[in-house]
Amino acid sequence: MRSTIVATSMVAIAMIVGAMIMLFMLYRYQDRQMYESTGTRSYDIAHQINEGGLTNVDPELLSPTTGIDIVQIVNSSGAVVVAAPRGNDVPISDLSPGWYSTQRIDNVEVPGRSGMYCGQVTGARFDGIDYNVITLVSTHAYSSMLLGTAAILAIEFPVVILIAGAAIYFFVGRALVPVTRITKQVSAITSSDLSRRVPVPSTDDDVTTLAITMNNMLDRLEQSRVRQLEFVGDASHELRSPLTTLVGILDLADDTDSPIDVETVRTILLPEALRMNSMVADLLLLARADERGIPLTVDEVDLDDIVGSEVQRLRSLGLAKVNADVIPIRVIGDSDKLLRAIRNLTDNAAHHATSTITMKMKKNTNLSTATIEVIDDGPGVPEAVREKIFDRFYRHDLDRGRHQMGSGLGLPIAMEIARAHGGTITVTDAPGGGARFTMTVRTETTTPGGPDAPTSDHSSTGDPLVARR
Repeated sequence: MRSTIVATSMVAIAMIVGAMIMLFMLYRYQDRQMYESTGTRSYDIAHQINEGGLTNVDPELLSPTTGIDIVQIVNSSGAVVVAAPRGNDVPISDLSPGWYSTQRIDNVEVPGRSGMYCGQVTGARFDGIDYNVITLVSTHAYSSMLLGTAAILAIEFPVVILIAGAAIYFFVGRALVPVTRITKQVSAITSSDLSRRVPVPSTDDDVTTLAITMNNMLDRLEQSRVRQLEFVGDASHELRSPLTTLVGILDLADDTDSPIDVETVRTILLPEALRMNSMVADLLLLARADERGIPLTVDEVDLDDIVGSEVQRLRSLGLAKVNADVIPIRVIGDSDKLLRAIRNLTDNAAHHATSTITMKMKKNTNLSTATIEVIDDGPGVPEAVREKIFDRFYRHDLDRGRHQMGSGLGLPIAMEIARAHGGTITVTDAPGGGARFTMTVRTETTTPGGPDAPTSDHSSTGDPLVARR
């Protein structure tokens, strides 16, 4: 209805403006016609008087015709020497335009005649006598035509506007039918069923674009909900195991009314509680990454110091032989987050290495990036699951490594940290067999939360974002 009112109003305004322009042009055309006919006649009569006097004037020029109603010739004494039609013996105009000069006269009242007249007065001279040639035409016919046209338009316009309004209402309603269908379908979609899609019309217009955009949004919402449900399910599954252990031991102590010995606390309860605590912290970190990106405290970081400390830690654990190629590289980033990402990669390598872990560093000056490679000589990662291992809680082949106490969140967290530093993590086959994880980060200023995200404070994390060189 609003569209119809606006469109009909615009049509009405356009028609009124068009009618006014048309009436103005008609008025100008009639005005030009009146003065052209009277001016031409008065000039012709004056020309013939100049050539040979009154006797030289063609009688037909002195007769009223279409466009000429009254002709008068007045001499310099003010006497009417020629009048057509007869009876107009009083000078209609006292203008004296001069020899061969022409002047308009408007709204002239002629004695014995009704209505207004307009015309021309042209000066002539013969044998020392000045004459004024007056030609007039009645404005009644022209005014009647103009008023009649205006009356017709005034009658037709309301009818035309009503018809246009009805047509606009009909066609706008038809054009909005797909929008109504989309609205009903979207209203029927609930959070429990995101599989439905809105109908896409075949009109190839903005409504089609709207429907396609809505379906794309529903696709993303459905995928997000599926990932959310999977995430919640996996988190519940992972937390159930340590909780079952803790609750079981506590129930046993309660049933037997016996205290829990220190050894049980150290070997079972405390490790399971720490495992749960670490898992919850990881989940919170990933939740923040999903919402606004991982919060970073940005500063200059010596990447070689972080890699060197990890090499020393791995060697102290004695799980495998550690070879390292460490070179000085300085980056702009969060040292704690970078340490965590590299530690997750080295812990993964330690879990799956057979005997040797190799760490390499490289600086790509042309790309303004630094690369850290963590290589193990374990069974490697099949190509089919190389993307999946960065999914949360995904763990491939339980017999791949010696330790299966991880939550499946280490590699996803490392990937999110790399992305927050403008890089990524890829996995390929190591040259001698095994897996090679390659982490790339930018060496220049990185924007917290991702390479394209705006710099902002993440006050909800409790760690203010400090961006400085």
